[in-house]
Amino acid sequence: MTTSDTPALATWGGWDRAALQLILVGAVIYALVVTVGGIAGLIGELSSGERTVSLFVEQSLPASATGGAATIVDGGYETATVTVAALEPITAGLLTTGGVIGFITQLLVAASFVYLAWRLLRREPFLRSLTWTFIVAGAVLLIGTILGQAASGFGSWLVVTELNDGAEGFWPMVMKFDPAPVGLAFILMLVGCAFEYGQKLTHETRGLV
Repeated sequence: MTTSDTPALATWGGWDRAALQLILVGAVIYALVVTVGGIAGLIGELSSGERTVSLFVEQSLPASATGGAATIVDGGYETATVTVAALEPITAGLLTTGGVIGFITQLLVAASFVYLAWRLLRREPFLRSLTWTFIVAGAVLLIGTILGQAASGFGSWLVVTELNDGAEGFWPMVMKFDPAPVGLAFILMLVGCAFEYGQKLTHETRGLV
């Protein structure tokens, strides 16, 4: 007995199938948007020499932030999106590396859900390939998040030193880390484990129905 294709016994209803088709189309569109947007962004950065980064500022709101009847008791903004050019090669390289890693991880996650929706439409949810697809996607997302954000973070630090000319200036030396993709990575790996369990359960119960 092989552990590869294990087609499901139940069939999809009309509404279920339509919903899965809609999800598949949405996942494919998202994957295409990630692909086109990521490639276009990287080409634009490399050809123009400009990099767009989000830097911390920690500034109070200006007086013009409110002019109506409501009163702002407290407020401020912590980040500013800036486009910079004439960066040192190592700075530009780190920012590009972070962008490339982020692009690859997003594309892999999108492709995983495209593959899942396609297999569900074929009534083949418990395949070893699905198990490994989600485990690998989760592991790549976990490692890619750490490496990508580290590269982008150190690159942003170098941008700050270049904007401040190596001295204490307007831009503080702060690195941001977004833990949300790490949580998603563990969820993807758990989904892969669930598929593995479903596959084993399918093999054990085959012949009983």
